[in-house]
Amino acid sequence: MTEPDYITLLDRAAEDWFGIKADPGDIKKLMSWLLENHGRINHDIIQNVFSKGDAAAFLTVNETYFFREPIHFSFLFDFLPLFQKSNKNSMLRICSAGVAAGCEAYSIAMLIETYNRDHVVPLSYHIDAFDLNPEVIERAMLGNYGQRSLREDGSSFHYIAELFLKKEERYQIDSILRKHINFFVHNLMNELPDKDYDIIFFRNTFIYFTLRSRERVLSNLSRALKDGGILIMGVSETSGVQHNNLKPQNKNDVFYFTKQKCMIE
Repeated sequence: MTEPDYITLLDRAAEDWFGIKADPGDIKKLMSWLLENHGRINHDIIQNVFSKGDAAAFLTVNETYFFREPIHFSFLFDFLPLFQKSNKNSMLRICSAGVAAGCEAYSIAMLIETYNRDHVVPLSYHIDAFDLNPEVIERAMLGNYGQRSLREDGSSFHYIAELFLKKEERYQIDSILRKHINFFVHNLMNELPDKDYDIIFFRNTFIYFTLRSRERVLSNLSRALKDGGILIMGVSETSGVQHNNLKPQNKNDVFYFTKQKCMIE
């Protein structure tokens, strides 16, 4: 095969397996890596590297830092007492989808732990956090981050982050947070293994999916939500969401979606 043929095969595989339109430069990097390690590219090799997630290291964007888009964390903090009041003794179940190296999931846990410090009866919670890329999930489980993981964008929550980050040359996550978070590898083109989440954070990832794939991704997310559950998207992504099961909402200039009780697939 010629180089254009390889590029075409990998480009199609990126959409078929991951639902994304990959950057041409990233496709070329993956092609070079495959040729260097396998000497050729065929359908069996492509199936292997995409099914195992190895290709994700070349084709996905893993931008992450603590308390990114702080307006969503303010929304969550206001939601916590409402949930606790209406769901006594119930566990709050949250999913962080496309979590990259884990900063979003840890930020959520930091916020809830801070909330619990001011309440006699703590809120029970669990966070599932996944990404397509096995490499970033390994980093998330280690909970060790560089200086750029704490930025001015989330400055209003710096005081919370500093309670749970041990700073030396790098930031190390407080172990109290890890026991509440389950990190795992998952491809959003497939249904989530767990269901009945109260909230799903799916931020700044939707933009990478092709128009053809977006309906499938939103359907998989909506199936994983409880009836009335909340889906929070990136600030710039909400206008692109069209799905029968997801109703747009606006509270204090925070746009989000709630799952409708009467599901239409």
